Amino acid sequence: MIFHTATIPGLLQLLPLFFIPESPRWLAKVGRDEEIEDVLLCLRGNKADIFNEAAEIKDFVESLKSFSKEGMLEIFQKKYVRQLLTVAGMIILMNLGGVNAFAFYSGVIFVSAGLSSMVGLITLAATQVFTVIFGSKSLH
Repeated sequence: MIFHTATIPGLLQLLPLFFIPESPRWLAKVGRDEEIEDVLLCLRGNKADIFNEAAEIKDFVESLKSFSKEGMLEIFQKKYVRQLLTVAGMIILMNLGGVNAFAFYSGVIFVSAGLSSMVGLITLAATQVFTVIFGSKSLH
């Protein structure tokens, strides 16, 4: 019974897929350029100025074609191993440090400490704003 309860909403969400227009970027990628403007008009409305957006999409897809096919594989070369391991290690250590668990359970933690959940929310939001403003440093 539980399986059916979870399956029915998923199947119902599949039905609209047959009525959703194709993505303009996908159309440009597969070379169906003549349909891009029609789909953009459908998505943005008949009065929308879609010609600049269509040109940007076509330019973007063309610029993607100029990249090498080995793009992601290049970072696994011997000369990048130290940098790759450093970044991967930092990401792993950040996640093991508990920041995600603290953010997820912060409401429960503050309520358990005797504060209201609103105080916890405001404190967490202020901490995030402070981190974004003062914690992020430019890499160049």
